[in-house]
Amino acid sequence: MTTILRIPPTRPEPLSDKRPVLIISDLHLGRSRMVETAEEVAPLVDAASVLIINGDAAELHINQWAETASRELEALRERCRRSGTRLVLLSGNHDPQLSPDRHLMLADDSVFVTHGDAIDPALAPWSDSASIIRDRRREVENSQQEEERDSLAGIFHACREAAAAEWLAHGDLGTPTSILGVLRKPRKMAAITRFWISNPRKVNAFAERHAPRSRVVIVGHSHRAGIRRIGSREIVNTGAFGVPGPALGVVLNEDGLHVHRLVKRGAWRLSPTIVHHDPVCRLRRDDLQSSLPAVAG
Repeated sequence: MTTILRIPPTRPEPLSDKRPVLIISDLHLGRSRMVETAEEVAPLVDAASVLIINGDAAELHINQWAETASRELEALRERCRRSGTRLVLLSGNHDPQLSPDRHLMLADDSVFVTHGDAIDPALAPWSDSASIIRDRRREVENSQQEEERDSLAGIFHACREAAAAEWLAHGDLGTPTSILGVLRKPRKMAAITRFWISNPRKVNAFAERHAPRSRVVIVGHSHRAGIRRIGSREIVNTGAFGVPGPALGVVLNEDGLHVHRLVKRGAWRLSPTIVHHDPVCRLRRDDLQSSLPAVAG
């Protein structure tokens, strides 16, 4: 009697996988009222050949959430492995040591992806620790040679050190901003509002200097979603999986770049409604591999 060995099907590698690239940000895994478990984003994992989390993937630095965040981050990695989805993690100011990578250039350099904290000298000017962050960043910049200081690598190194300084100084006192905390501190609300208003133009200026070929810049960080056209460039903020949001997902495939609203129906998933489309920023799968970090998230 012949025994037939049945090999379970596996997902194709990203180069041959026809699922799109999906870019999201600011999950803050493990944090209450954000994405508390990896299963909440399972439909997003399954929808993508490559899932790029553009900063603040997990709340690893605050003791009350760090253990849960670490466990759920590993659960997310395992979910991606099971789905055949390549996970790419870019660091943000809440997970500065998570990944050495802080930006990507995609679609023949037409799409610039970075968290967005590097735009302001204090990273998060509304933070109670803004002066600590700003001073540490300036200290690192002053130690750099001019060429390094003006490069993306140098800028992101200074940001990583500045973000870490806040948590080293305050530990759990560096708890993220909450609605109640903002209401109790009018100056904080004023700082947030100023950031929301001025940030798109600052992002555009940053891209003009460091990614001049980009047509679209994708950021997160501020938790306030929006799409703003400045000159010939679109600034897309993917918001956050919490307040104020909403959360947006950027889909990149051979048909161009599409921005979708993300909706939570049991778990988070892509809404079929497209809120923005750029047909020029097309994914070329033969170039995708060279655009991604050598080591997956």
